[in-house]
Amino acid sequence: MKSGKQDIGAGLLAAILLAAVPSAFAHHAINGNFNVDRDVFLADAVLTEFRFVNPHVYVYLDVADDEGTVTNWRCEMAAATRLRRRGWTAESLIPGQIMSVDGSPAWREENVCHVGTIILEDGTELSEYDGRPLAQEVAGGLVSEVGVRSRPALLPNGQPNLRGPWVSTQKVLDLPPIAPTTAGAQVAEGRVRHFDSPALRCESTNIVHDWAFERESNDIYQDDDRITLQYGYLDLVRTIHLNQLEHPEDIDPSVTGHSIGWWEGDTLVVDTIGFEPGVLSHLDWPRFRMHSDQLHVVERFGVSADGRTLTRSYTFEDPLYIQGSVSGQDSHSLTTEPYVPYACEDLSGRNNVRPEGA
Repeated sequence: MKSGKQDIGAGLLAAILLAAVPSAFAHHAINGNFNVDRDVFLADAVLTEFRFVNPHVYVYLDVADDEGTVTNWRCEMAAATRLRRRGWTAESLIPGQIMSVDGSPAWREENVCHVGTIILEDGTELSEYDGRPLAQEVAGGLVSEVGVRSRPALLPNGQPNLRGPWVSTQKVLDLPPIAPTTAGAQVAEGRVRHFDSPALRCESTNIVHDWAFERESNDIYQDDDRITLQYGYLDLVRTIHLNQLEHPEDIDPSVTGHSIGWWEGDTLVVDTIGFEPGVLSHLDWPRFRMHSDQLHVVERFGVSADGRTLTRSYTFEDPLYIQGSVSGQDSHSLTTEPYVPYACEDLSGRNNVRPEGA
């Protein structure tokens, strides 16, 4: 039951209420940006713009009080790609529509909220959590048995066929637990997802994390002397050099590093060094995990006998920031959904910016 209602305007009916919100809505992913312990209700608002973009969709609203004074609101939803799998499109909401929004207010910006429920004029309720469960989200895009049978196991050059597109179908998308060294803990001290995640700035995190995250369709392109990995998440592109036995000495450090690869039977082994310091994981809530320029990643890619599943196992180590080595595995299924640009656009405003002195 909601209590402690505070009217901001009789017509506006934007009431800040001390209330518990549904557990799905109160997920820790938005806690740092929105006060999930309070509820804001925008009644009879006019939709002025619907921005169906990544990493967050936004609805822009005009809300009028009894005197006719209009207040502009900006309310955030999940990523466009996530909503698209649940049936949303860029035309799901049309400017000019009248709607009410039940959500949670932003911590650091006035007239900003996170959408819990959108109530249309006819009473229809929409939520970013509505739609198909994960298994149904991805099943529609998997390649049929006929498609798999027509797919060659080997390319004309004799290489095993890793060509995509591939989409992650696993449940857990984050990296395994990472134990930092003293130096690693110090460099991550004070960093939090809602201010310091590279994704908030439309920047890639790292080659391990981003391959499976958000279940975007990744594409693999193969040539005789190189393999290119096109990440669907944040449009990261990697080149794996097959004609080099060793890394060059003058690597220009980057998010992707420098990768050399070779075949061990039907398995592609990839060795990568030459990273610029960056973020390993920002989802191990509330802790950050960082890596230095000493990060070293070894990956092994292989396709199942039936051609349906691409499995990547990986091990990475960073003697400066990580204790020991970390190993994990992820799997992707062949999909009919091609790679499409992530087309990231940060519209978050001051709510995602660390206040001065914080």
